[in-house]
Amino acid sequence: QGFNKKCTLIPKSCCRSCNNYDPTGCPYIHLRLPLLSYILSPFTMSDTAIEELYRQTFSDRLVTPEESDDLIATLQSLQQIQDEDLSSPSPAITPDRFVWLRAAAFRIACEYLVQEGDVNSDGEEFEDPREENVRLLKSVNAVVHALETTCLLPSLSEEGGEEFSEDAVEELFKTLYETEEEWDGPEITVEESKDLTEFLTGETTRPPLEMLVWLRTAAFRIGSEYLDENNDKEKNLSLLRSINVVVHVLENTCMKTKPYELQLPESLIPTPETDFQAAAQTLWKLDSNRLQPQKDYIIDVQNYKHPCHKEDCASDPLFTHVDPAVFDSRPTFRAFRLLLDNYSRHCGEEEEVTEEESEENRHFLDVIMETGPMKYCHQYCLAKEATYGGES
Repeated sequence: QGFNKKCTLIPKSCCRSCNNYDPTGCPYIHLRLPLLSYILSPFTMSDTAIEELYRQTFSDRLVTPEESDDLIATLQSLQQIQDEDLSSPSPAITPDRFVWLRAAAFRIACEYLVQEGDVNSDGEEFEDPREENVRLLKSVNAVVHALETTCLLPSLSEEGGEEFSEDAVEELFKTLYETEEEWDGPEITVEESKDLTEFLTGETTRPPLEMLVWLRTAAFRIGSEYLDENNDKEKNLSLLRSINVVVHVLENTCMKTKPYELQLPESLIPTPETDFQAAAQTLWKLDSNRLQPQKDYIIDVQNYKHPCHKEDCASDPLFTHVDPAVFDSRPTFRAFRLLLDNYSRHCGEEEEVTEEESEENRHFLDVIMETGPMKYCHQYCLAKEATYGGES
């Protein structure tokens, strides 16, 4: 009740409070639509806030040191729920969303690539489109730096490999960005990505801690040298995708996720008096890892029926599209998928648990314990003085 606009998720039907746009719809649809709206809207809001922040940052293709500090402060504020009644979006920045956050920065930056004939906000053509694109890459580097400062920690040791050198790194980056065909933009293959990983983790070639920021900056600086001379947008899009791959490998090999610290308004911190319903409501709100409708998946509700009718009124699949990339880009999803072949589906069949499977189980537990819902569960159990097997 109280859903006051026509729903775009379920065609040709709406809540009764919308004056029944389709009177032939299911008589119980007014019970479902507000719930769907409540479940799905927070993710659109939080992602939209991040994307709008990126657009504001890239609009003038310039990030000053002061703006960089403000950006870091803003990102840190998005790691927590802002109000006590849980009406704000879920935390937009959590460890399990880092890959999306960085990839989204590159995706939004692509909207601001300049080609010949493009005009600025004053309606005048850009004097030097290539220079504008160089400035854009510097802005993306600043955003990635802010994200890494907010979400990651170095994993490099103080001493690097004896064969590590700046020249070797720059030469490797140039090899990755070079194209064999004149009409192609750069495209990094899986093999090239593995080669970069081996270089960064090799005993003799691994970088020292003091070179961490230089590595990422060099990835952008060398990349800017390969911006298309004729400002071909498709080629520059390929270049941005390649730089994103290089940065992804750098982060995977040279950095690690910061331990997640759940930040809640004081009234939401669990106490011995916190009731179960309130705790469940907070858990639901803290789950920032769900998928977004119309973006990560699309559903086809089809026909509606009264609950007492037993026949199938929806012959087609409920899901018409699910983005497979989400299963690899989110650590909790990826860790869970590794468990799916660990168990026998037949009841009573004895299983043999290998060391690899045990490690996958431990990894999954480690990953989910770095999420908001599980951090809150731990706080709730401590507040309730819960015991397991007689131990607290």
